[in-house]
This record gives sequence, C-alpha cells and structure tokens, in this order.
Amino acid sequence: MPALPFANKLQPLTKVLKRLTTIAPQEPTLTVGLDLGSSSIKAIALGPRKGASVRPIVAQSLTPLQAGQDVDASEAMKTAIAGLNLSVKTINLSVSGQWVIIRIVEMPTMNPREVKQALPFEAQRYLPFNVSDVLIDGAVLGPADANKSWVLIVACKKELIDRRIDWAKRIGLDVALIDVDALALANAFLGSGGGRSREAMCALMSVGAQLTSLLIFQGDTPYLVRDIPWGGEKLARNTAEQLGLEPAAVQQQLLQDQVPPELAGALKLSTETLITELQLSFDYFENRFGQPPETMFVSGGLSQNVGFMTALKSHLTQPVTPWTPVKGLSGQFAVAYGLALRAN
Repeated sequence: MPALPFANKLQPLTKVLKRLTTIAPQEPTLTVGLDLGSSSIKAIALGPRKGASVRPIVAQSLTPLQAGQDVDASEAMKTAIAGLNLSVKTINLSVSGQWVIIRIVEMPTMNPREVKQALPFEAQRYLPFNVSDVLIDGAVLGPADANKSWVLIVACKKELIDRRIDWAKRIGLDVALIDVDALALANAFLGSGGGRSREAMCALMSVGAQLTSLLIFQGDTPYLVRDIPWGGEKLARNTAEQLGLEPAAVQQQLLQDQVPPELAGALKLSTETLITELQLSFDYFENRFGQPPETMFVSGGLSQNVGFMTALKSHLTQPVTPWTPVKGLSGQFAVAYGLALRAN
C-alpha cells in the first residue's frame, strides 16, 4: 500500500459534502474526471469557468471495456485519455461496488475530532470485512434530534483504491483524488442545479451496466445513499429469458426508439427487482423523514432508453425524468462530469 495519507487517497467527506453545494470560485484550468464503469470508461475534461456560467466541457470520450479489462483497466484508461486529444497528467477517479460501504446513521452529537475518532468503531457494525483492510471517513450531515446527528460513513477496501492508483501510475498519470461514484453523481446534480426546487425531496438514480446508484435528497443534502446490484446487463438477460432470445438481441432492440408490445411487457417484469429495492429505500426514507421523495431523476446508460424509462414509469407513482448535468450530454457521463467538477 502506497504511503499516502488517507486525505490524499479518498477526499475527506467533510470537504466532499461541502463541494456538493458550493463550487469554489478559483478552479484549475483543466480537470479530468474518469469514470471506470463495468462495461466502459467515460472521461470528461472541463475547462475554466467564464463568469457565472458553468464550466465548459472541453472534451469527452467513451471507451468500451474488452474481456479481461475489468481486471486490469490501465490500457483502457490510456485509450480513454487519448480520446480526449489533450495533454493530461492528472485525473480524478471514483470507486463503487461491493467493496464500498456507504451508511447514514444516527450518532450522538460530537465535535469534529470526536466524530473522526468514533467513525471506525461505528463503521465496524456495517463492514463485511476487517476494519484494518479499509479506509474510513465520514461527515456530519445535520441534526437528527436535540442530542443526535445524522452522519455519513464511507468505507472502501484499500486494495480497490491501491489498484486504481497503480493503473493510473502505469500509464503516467497522477491521481488528484478518489471519490465515490454516488457522491460524484450528487456533485454533478447539485452543481448543475438538478432541475428541481431547492427545498424538494427528490431521488436521483444512475443505472449502469451492473450497478445502480441511488440518492435521496432533502434539500441539498443526500440523506440516503446506496448502491443496488442491478443494471443493464440483468435487464437484458432477464428480458431475453422471457422472450427466448439472446441478451445481445435484446440489447439491440433496446436501442430502438419504438418498443414492441411483447418487449415492453417483458421489460416491466424485468424491472421488478429494481423496483422492489427502490420501494424499500423510499419506505426507509419516509420512516425517517416523514415523506417519500416527490420526484425521480434518472441518469446513467439506461436513462435515454425508451423501453426502460416506460417500464420504470409504469411502476412508480413519482414523476420520472431523464436527467443529465448539461444539455446535450449523455446520461452515461454524469459521474465523470461530477468527478471533473472536483478540485483538491
């Protein structure tokens, strides 16, 4: 494990959450966010802000992952960076999946130093692996009652972080910071205004090939953050089984603007697992905060898919809207965009 302090590996979440709502006026000339997904790598380079406008997208690239590149993604990362056609030396990365644990818990109200000391002990209650094998950080979100506070805890296995840093170093890149996919998504959402009322309770979901990130906001703070092991690959596989087709054939049909009735019916059934997880999360949030989210924003690779979005809308009572941080940008790039907004 490289002898780097924790703060240089996984940005302290007190700073992360501050960045969710405030983008510093003095920002670097160029920042690059690299989202290492399970089926592709998305890269975005942002230039300097001009006045009060959003930071412009200087370049973007999408690189599909080939077989085996999930084990060593260094060459795919190199291809993604080359696709930007820029001189890039430093990147921002993120982590997600089963090696990343995110919990929002009630803890006695303490000063920042006491919270930091208490985090490892609190985190042990939720970790499926040894606490010595992970990096842990957290941030106080707000008061739960007169004597307790809501605290966000994030733990990530050191092995996952070290591996991604090693991939970057082998292709001549420095890693400025490592974030969490869901928090990078939140940064993109809040940094762009999110298209919603600042006081509203809303849900934001990013659906990837294997993983779905879900956040529920009360105002500008995410009080529920979780990853759901469901994505486009399961959708295609389950739908294919119903229709007696190969998953690749279903994926091709999903790219069409028109959805045949038999495909629409199969998609509705195939999304039930995801819907069950969403409803459990909505109920949990309602029990804590008095009401479920009022709206659902959807990003990620499936957010532009007519069949999936139709199936989602048929299950949920909340309005469901495709979302992307910037007009004209594919929803696949939301996490990369949020990473590129970050600065040391």
